[in-house]
Amino acid sequence: MDSMFCFQCEQTAGCKGCTGAQGVCGKQRDTALLQDELTGALIGLARAAKGRTPGPSADRAMVEGLFTTVTNVNFDSEAVRRRTEAVR
Repeated sequence: MDSMFCFQCEQTAGCKGCTGAQGVCGKQRDTALLQDELTGALIGLARAAKGRTPGPSADRAMVEGLFTTVTNVNFDSEAVRRRTEAVR
């Protein structure tokens, strides 16, 4: 198994990011990677909406997506994958 690198929260080891088998919070490598993908998809959604008034579905996708990446909220890789697909 490859080691992870995660710098998504304030709990990172030594304030430099978590590496190894899992994060300080217990997050696994695959989940950290999927959360990075979700964050990228959310950035894409924000860029697509720039200068426009997004509708309720875009607002909801953004809020739910951001909440999914909050520290210690969701370590379910399949749920993160589904949320990413919904944003894309």
